[in-house]
Amino acid sequence: MVDVDKVLKSTVKKGKVKIGTKETKSVINKGSAKLVVMANNCPYSSEINELAKKKKIPVYNYDSNSIDLGYTCGKSFAVSVFAVMDDGGSNILNIVKKG
Repeated sequence: MVDVDKVLKSTVKKGKVKIGTKETKSVINKGSAKLVVMANNCPYSSEINELAKKKKIPVYNYDSNSIDLGYTCGKSFAVSVFAVMDDGGSNILNIVKKG
């Protein structure tokens, strides 16, 4: 079993991500996001899902809230959504395909 939290933390630390709704929507529109990770209480989930679907970008629904996602990412604030542009070798894209 893969530890998703560990992979997410590694991705945020070593890869290239954009945290937050505004930043995430921006990179989705540019088509540079490879993956979107969303907390289960993201206030803009339907809007972001719609955008990601149009651009054929996979969305990983994190099974906890934004406070937990922020903590998992090593941040001292809530993170409701972030976009991954480069996984930094964490193989997060493979995990999402399996999940």
